[in-house]
Amino acid sequence: MNLTSLEKLITSLNKGESRVFSTKTKSKNQPIYFKIFKQVKNKGTLGEYKSSKYTQYRKYLFDTLLLSISQNTGSLDSRILKKLINTEMLFKRHMIEESWKESHKALYLAKKHERYGFLIQIYEWKKDIGLYLDNFSQEDYFDLSQKEEDVLQKQLSFLKIKKLYMEILSVKREYGYLTVDYDRERFHKFNVNINETETDSKRILFYSRMTKAIYHWMLKEHDCEYELTKKNTLEVDINVDYSEYMIAHLEHLTSCICNASFNELLSTLNNLRKKEKNCFFGDNPNIRLKLFIYAANYEIMTFVYLNDTESLTAKLEEVEQGLISWQKNLSKDMFLMISTAQRLGYYYIGNYKKARHFTNLVLNGSSKLIRKDVYNGALLFNLTLVFDKSDTEYQESVLKKTIRHLKNNNKENSFEYLFATTLLKNHSLPMKFNKTFESLKPHLGNYYFKLSDGRLYSENYLHAYIWLISKLKRINAKKVMEKWHNNQLETI
Repeated sequence: MNLTSLEKLITSLNKGESRVFSTKTKSKNQPIYFKIFKQVKNKGTLGEYKSSKYTQYRKYLFDTLLLSISQNTGSLDSRILKKLINTEMLFKRHMIEESWKESHKALYLAKKHERYGFLIQIYEWKKDIGLYLDNFSQEDYFDLSQKEEDVLQKQLSFLKIKKLYMEILSVKREYGYLTVDYDRERFHKFNVNINETETDSKRILFYSRMTKAIYHWMLKEHDCEYELTKKNTLEVDINVDYSEYMIAHLEHLTSCICNASFNELLSTLNNLRKKEKNCFFGDNPNIRLKLFIYAANYEIMTFVYLNDTESLTAKLEEVEQGLISWQKNLSKDMFLMISTAQRLGYYYIGNYKKARHFTNLVLNGSSKLIRKDVYNGALLFNLTLVFDKSDTEYQESVLKKTIRHLKNNNKENSFEYLFATTLLKNHSLPMKFNKTFESLKPHLGNYYFKLSDGRLYSENYLHAYIWLISKLKRINAKKVMEKWHNNQLETI
């Protein structure tokens, strides 16, 4: 059922917002608006009030609700905007000194949090107001104009780096991981130069680090990525608002999973949950949705790699319930990303039917509409599931189909292509898994890296490594994962 804009707005209200609006509506003796409001709040639908008879009532109610929400919101930008509105209202009533003071309050907030767009408006207002003040000189006017020019330059620099950040996010969503040798020069513009000591704008520094961190992620240079995201999480509390706080910490979660920093990942997620519970981010459903998505992906993976079956089982159940609650808000990309984690989780608790189901959810979608590394990862995972069966003819056809897809998409130097071609070469031979492993062994260093304790790791390809050893040693993959976790694997 498609909700109307009014239904969406009313159902999005938190308890405080509902209480404020209900109280105001009752006190103004507007029973029809209150009835429509309560109908949607209690039933989630307009019901009888959806008819054309109530069109004007619905429009008025929508506009009144928006006004009520805006008057009671406490976000940084809204606080600055309110002070700007106060500045204008006081100025138009010729309350010049009061208007000047209000503009100064707006200036303090905008400068502290580097809101350049607001700063330009504030300086314009201060120049206009100053003309009516006895102690405002021509030099004061020129000084404000110079400050405005300086802000415009900073705004331009900020817009450029924010644009570059949004561009690399788009590239990441389309391609995922890049080919190091081929793509380093192609995407070199994202390898931004950062002078930590000379950059005086903290938000420009923030987005410069974010851009470069994602660039390192795409090239699997995860140590460099971690260093940059860690710096942002350490400084973001003071320097930027809660939305950028969330951006910094979510990107750092990615750094943690890529570097096998599992305990830091879990503590970072728990910290975000506490802040969300304590309303640090306000009552923002978008924040809760992002937390759900990142926790679903990374906690499932983490519990697999930590060999924590109890926590993994509980998390899988929690995610299944969460998907029901969030189903109207999840994009296809979000859903498929979570499916990628679910297939891994279910495989390691022994539920191969569900592992197959979530693998097929990705593979049955159009490869052109799914992030390339996500689709290729599903192809790789599918091979391990196919080889858990004994139908050799089917295995060969799936191998050839996988190789053909990767070749057609210029992925001949990917691990997926190397794995599939090596398996095809050996799959009809005796000791095929031994021969496959021996053929792959010299190349593993290009796709896996060694942790400080010597274990091979890749957040994307660890499953394939574990699976191959399980076949080679003829033991359950979960048992191999346990040995990997305890650093007891003999074959490295």
